Amino acid sequence: MARRIDPRLLGHAATMRREPTPYERRLWTALSGQRLGGFKFRRQAVIGDHIVDFYCPEVALVIEIDGATHQPARDAVRDAVLAARGLQVLRFPNQQVSDDCDAVLAVILDVARSLPAAAGDVRVLAGEGGLVGRTLPPAPSLVEGGGVRILGLDPGLAKTGWGIIESAGNRLRHIAHGTVTTRAADPLADRLAALYAGLESVIATHPCDAAAIEEVFVNANPQSTLKLGQARGVVLLAAARGRLPVAEYATRLVKKAIVGVGSAEKQQVHAMVERLLPGAKVTGEDAADALAIAIAHAHLAASARLRGLA
Repeated sequence: MARRIDPRLLGHAATMRREPTPYERRLWTALSGQRLGGFKFRRQAVIGDHIVDFYCPEVALVIEIDGATHQPARDAVRDAVLAARGLQVLRFPNQQVSDDCDAVLAVILDVARSLPAAAGDVRVLAGEGGLVGRTLPPAPSLVEGGGVRILGLDPGLAKTGWGIIESAGNRLRHIAHGTVTTRAADPLADRLAALYAGLESVIATHPCDAAAIEEVFVNANPQSTLKLGQARGVVLLAAARGRLPVAEYATRLVKKAIVGVGSAEKQQVHAMVERLLPGAKVTGEDAADALAIAIAHAHLAASARLRGLA
């Protein structure tokens, strides 16, 4: 079932259809006029939280025209989110559409013919553009029966660490880890948007069953505390939008769950993380902290279940 979508996004898509760029108009005229081998496209379709230029639901193909306002880094995140939904994305610069539209159409047709029919429940609502709903497969951990996948998150405005483990009984397995970074020179709003986009991509790429995050602490610098709180809010929002239940733990509790002592040094925690996840080759303190939070959640959740059975 397709989820509700912000009507403002649908309104924006409608405006974009009424006011296309010259390059969008040219490609749309060609796509709609030639019917391109029987493949039918819709323009300015809303997929999740994104508006795509052209969409063929028959083969789950997205076509994007990149103008001067496109940013490669954000496009990469956007493409990763769309790919996680089972969509193929093709990008063409404005100039290529202008100079050789026939060649662009030939590429689109070749790719469309090479793709299988779209699987899952695919629906496009509201005329030429609208909400695209796709039934996604269950998380790999549920399909394979390997246990529960946990996403640990260590929030920060400059760097937010993330780490994913799989917990099955008393066994832990490393899945992935990394860090979402933002540029200090960018405006705060842009940094928060970049943080959200990065986490959205992680959650879409690595389906999990739960998320865990450290409780907020008060820094001696009020400005630093405020920025951390804003970043933490974005992290919680990304987890909530990914439909992940979120558990929160105090720093001392995480250390105690990992090392056995709430006052343990960070190096001790990181060393224990590598022992508990052999072969993980953890890079970056923020990612190591995130993996520690995920491991703590696995241990504490298991203890809670045992107490419930006692």
